[in-house]
Amino acid sequence: MTKPSAISVFVAATSLLVASAPALHAQDAGGLKEWTTDQGVDEESVLDSDAAALKKKAEQEDICVPIGEGENCW
Repeated sequence: MTKPSAISVFVAATSLLVASAPALHAQDAGGLKEWTTDQGVDEESVLDSDAAALKKKAEQEDICVPIGEGENCW
């Protein structure tokens, strides 16, 4: 029997790694606001349900929830 080459070992290891990797599920695009390409540039984006709840909680508790770089808070 011949000795396996480095390339064949690499290909076998890579295929095992790919086969055992968990499947990726769809993720949201990030951020807490929903915006579509159908909106105009000046239109306000709509808060998603998580962001709306977070904003309401921040207003009730009078806390700063960072919404980007700098001192911007809800």
